[in-house]
Amino acid sequence: MRWEPERDSLPRLLAFVYALLGVAAWWAARALMRDPGDRGACLLLEATGVACPTCGGTRALLALGRGDLPAAFVENPLVAAGALLLGLWFLCAVAATARLRLRVTPRLSAVEARGLRMAAATAFAMTWIYEIIRQA
Repeated sequence: MRWEPERDSLPRLLAFVYALLGVAAWWAARALMRDPGDRGACLLLEATGVACPTCGGTRALLALGRGDLPAAFVENPLVAAGALLLGLWFLCAVAATARLRLRVTPRLSAVEARGLRMAAATAFAMTWIYEIIRQA
């Protein structure tokens, strides 16, 4: 991976939009799920008995909002890790907006991009297996 100067500012600026949407979603989930033990409704789980890969995602985000990292990863490791990565992206966007020299873009080789896609697919599959076993 190599770092190149930023050519397009849209990905950096989208971090601010996503941060606002994330806070709004967390606030709405907090308002709708007053009881932390509330399991919510998963349409796939109700219809087929098989948990979806995002089962527990709302509870994971609520646990992150409370600062309870272990509980967030128990509820749904993929959603918790994704939320933390989005938070890191926001912090990097803030720093890059404040300092011009931090405005860089990573460039991946074809092998690195394929490895990243394989890692993401593996994480998705492992989370789905974890959720199926946990909900059984």
